This record gives sequence, C-alpha cells and structure tokens, in this order.
Amino acid sequence: MIRKRYRPHKGGAILRYVVTREEMQAIDSYSIENIGIPSMVLMERAAMAVTQEIVDYIDSMDRTGPVRVLIVTESGNNGGDGLAVARMLYVQGYQLEVIQIGGVQRESKAYRRQKQILENMGIPVLRGVTDKQLAAWKQADFDVIVDAVFGIGLTRDIMTPQKEVLQAMNDLCGLKCAVDLPSGLDATTGRIQGMAFRADITVTFGCAKTGQFLGEGPDCCGVLRIADIGFPSRAVEKNLPECYCYEEADLYRLPNRNVTGNKGTFGKVTVIAGSETASGAAFLSAKAAYKTGCGLVEIVTHVNNREALQKLLPEALLHVYSNINEAKSLVRQSAKWADLMVIGPAIGTDDIAQELLRQALISELPLVVDADAITVLSGWETWKETRLESPAASEKNLNIILTPHMKEMERISRIPMERLKEAPWKSAKTISDAGCVCVLKDARTIVTEPGCQGSYFNMSGNDGMATGGSGDVLSGVIASLAAQGMTLGEAARWGVYLHGLAGDLAAEQMGHSGMLAGDIADAVSEVLRQWDR
Repeated sequence: MIRKRYRPHKGGAILRYVVTREEMQAIDSYSIENIGIPSMVLMERAAMAVTQEIVDYIDSMDRTGPVRVLIVTESGNNGGDGLAVARMLYVQGYQLEVIQIGGVQRESKAYRRQKQILENMGIPVLRGVTDKQLAAWKQADFDVIVDAVFGIGLTRDIMTPQKEVLQAMNDLCGLKCAVDLPSGLDATTGRIQGMAFRADITVTFGCAKTGQFLGEGPDCCGVLRIADIGFPSRAVEKNLPECYCYEEADLYRLPNRNVTGNKGTFGKVTVIAGSETASGAAFLSAKAAYKTGCGLVEIVTHVNNREALQKLLPEALLHVYSNINEAKSLVRQSAKWADLMVIGPAIGTDDIAQELLRQALISELPLVVDADAITVLSGWETWKETRLESPAASEKNLNIILTPHMKEMERISRIPMERLKEAPWKSAKTISDAGCVCVLKDARTIVTEPGCQGSYFNMSGNDGMATGGSGDVLSGVIASLAAQGMTLGEAARWGVYLHGLAGDLAAEQMGHSGMLAGDIADAVSEVLRQWDR
C-alpha cells in the first residue's frame, strides 16, 4: 500500500505556489488565451505525467501478466485528460476499459477531440454505466482505477449517476489514481461535496491546490505528485497566487555561523515558560532554541521546576520565582539581557501568568507569544494598548509573533471554526493586519505578517507531530532564528519549515505513532547538519 503523504517535489518557481480553484483557473486561462499555448498541448503533458506514474507503479510490482486498467470519465477537460491517458496506456499494451458516465450532456471541445482519436485507434469508449456493469466491476480484478470524472472546477455536490459510480470505484481493489484532483473534493477548501473518490495517488498539474491539504483533502488525495505541464512563469506573475511554500533547496537562506563569533553573537533568548506543576514546556522550548543555533538561552520559571530543568538542560541559564513580585522582577531583568522573549508555554492563566505577560508586553523586546499566553490575550481586551506602551511597538507593527493553534485562533480572533478551516490564510491575515506575525498552526501551518500580501503555506511535517510539546519546540526554533538576525516574519516562516523537516526526519527514525516532541527538537540539529554537509 502506498504511504499516504505529500511527497516533496523538485521544480521551478510555479511549483512553489499553493493555489485556490480560482487562481489555478486564472493561470490556466491566461496560458491558453493570452500566451497562446494550445489547451491540447497542456492536456497531452498532463496525460503523460499521469501515465508515467501508473507505469512506474506497475513496474514496481514486477508484474509479467496482462495489466487491466479502468478509466472513468465525464465529458469535461478532466475527462479529456483521462482519455489521453487511456491512449498512452493502450500503446504500451495495457488492457483498458474506458467509461464515459454520461451524466453531463455537453462534451467539451477537447474531450470530443480526444474521444475521436480513441475511436480512430479502435479503442471503445463506453457511454453510460448500468447497475449490472457496476456489479461486474467487482469481479474484473483491475490493477489500476483512474478517476477522470471531475477536475478542480466542480462547485456543487456530486449527484446521481456519478455518485454511485464513484462509490463503486472506491470499493474496487487496485491502485486508485486521481487526475488533478479526486472527483468530489473541493479544490479550495478540501470539503467533500457529497461524495469523493478516495485515491492512493493524485497527480495534480502546475501547482498544488489548497484543498489537497485542508479538510478531507489529504485523505482523499493519498500521495500527491505535482506535475509541471508547461504553465509559464508569466502566467503566474499575472495572476499571482496568495499562498507560497518553500523547498529544501531554499535552506541556504538560514543564518550562517560566523567563524569568529561567540555565544553572545549567536543570539540570546529568554524563555518564560512552565508553572508550579509543569516543567516540560520550558525544557522543550529552550532545548529547541539551542538546537537551532542560539548562543545563550535563559529560562524564567517557577521555583518548583529548578531541579528538573537543571538536570534536563544544564546549558540553560535558569532564574526562578516563587511569587508575583519575583516573577515581575525577573522579566524586567531579562528584558535588559535578551534579544527576544518567548512567553506562554505552560505558564497557566493565573495572576502570575498575567503579570508575566504584561511585563513582556511593555518590554523593548520582540516577542513570541505562545500557548497559555494566547489564552490570556484572548480574554484581555486592552492587550494591544498595553503593547503600545513598549518602544518596540507601533500601530502597524507590534513586533510580536503569535502562534495559535486552531482553537486558540478561534478564541483570539472570534472567527468560527468552520470559517477558519475553509480559508486559514485569510483568517491569519486578520491577525497580521492587526500588527502581529501570525503562525496559524494546523496540519498545514500558515504564516502571515504585517504589510505582506502573500501567505506562507507550510509543506513540511507530518501527522506524527500531533503530540504534546511539539508547539513548544516550534516556539524555541522560531525564537532562535529571530535572535540570530532574521526578521520576525522570516523567522516564523523558516522556523515552521525547519520544524516540519525535523518532524519528517524524526518520523523516519521513530515512526509516526511513536515520536515525541523531544525527538523533533533533537532532529532540528540533524537537519541543519545534513544541510551544512
């Protein structure tokens, strides 16, 4: 069985965007109508990419007998892609059953041309699917099932007869391959539109689609392959997508070590974390900051955590408080020493936590505000006014990175969860428009920053990172990069990407189910080591 995950791609600038339905349609239309690339050229290249994936799969099976492929289409351009795939597989000797469901009466021009080519070659395209045929499929033992029913343009729920056909396709054995997008999946939101094809592999064209990573998208798409089919960069520049991503080749942008530097020149971070009954969050955040290259890390925490943290991380400078006045004094001292503060991991929401946060807000330092501190902010109507008392803040830029997960985002933004999940990059913009860098954490984390139109859409990471303490590690990684000289926006984007790469490496070593947040922190330094090498 193919592992269901996103497989990173290598390619040009266009592949580094994650697009909505409307953005992809605009790129496609501009390429054809303004630049003059014939739609059939794009269709042929799309079909070649799908065909190659199928051939690679069959070759990996080391199969010697005949290969049976079921290709199911409707009469739009996505169906035309499917017919072109059928032709290419036919000439390689595969046994085909090609179906046009017939629930859509009008055939697109490209579909008609591809259909005529098949007829000229003697390849039948069967129109209509009966209950008897659906039952016969179960006995047919197909090696590959290709979904070319609907592409990214579908905006309504799947109806009869396509609904019954897709269900029958899902029930079949064999590799399930979706052309561009599993039929029934919303290309923008990842919502299932009544019924959706469940693919083992999806070959998408030009750019990844936001809906392939949101909602039900990952489960429906399986392994996602992004094929460059010839959309020119100019088409992207004229219809610039909002969301972009990074690749490993971009890691050269991370801070370089100065061979003549010392621990003071590589940044100083204060981590204000932990409470009377919690020490782990402080340890994970501080350790991650060190693992990412920070020269000095100081922890401010409750006195109960002294012994544990001295044993777990003796490298950290440790300052402890036992009451609210001591806590207040320590934050003020740290503000004179550090380059940046992390505040929030497991501090609680009591009076001491609120005073810690207030002192951090009025300090002159940039802040990474995480976890419990975000919960405190969400109930604190005047926190922005408090931050504006700091010389580091202005109305347009509060010099803060907020790192909410979806539930925290719902509380602080007052945006309902359903709306958050439909277009998280738009929701994150509400925070950056208010003057903060926003790191909206979810299966695919979004980063936005004040004054920037684009939204960073993170493509690294995996489901094994959904474990306690993973967010604490992220706060330390981001803080370390910012303390080493990156802007807050850069540190947030690269911190999220590096954190995800570390999670991917940890998953390879420990497995998705068994990895811990500490494994992610350890893997950060290994990712950096491999890149340096």
